[in-house]
Amino acid sequence: VRHLYICDFHKNFIQSVRNKRKRKTSDDGGDSPEHETDVPEVDLFQLQVNTLRRYKRHYKLQTRPGLNKAQLAETVSRHFRNIPVNEKETLAYFIYMVKNNKSRLDQKSESSKQLE
Repeated sequence: VRHLYICDFHKNFIQSVRNKRKRKTSDDGGDSPEHETDVPEVDLFQLQVNTLRRYKRHYKLQTRPGLNKAQLAETVSRHFRNIPVNEKETLAYFIYMVKNNKSRLDQKSESSKQLE
């Protein structure tokens, strides 16, 4: 039997992941809203105001004029959390694009060449 050495840092990391997984599936009342969705939080407050405005314009979000950065970030964040995502399809598409060394912008330029 071959043994692999795992450093203490990674051993503790693996153990903490196992403990979190056990808590989720345990029968100690895991019906709370915390356990229903395991969505990572995205900090949109770190984005620049121009980026938030472009997001708002792209998705045609209705807001009152003159919002400050915090209000705009909150509006964008609320919208971002409510966008439905097909995770399998998104991951498959991402992996395909990475393996083929392409980006979404490449597709747009190829489709415009076909129109000519």
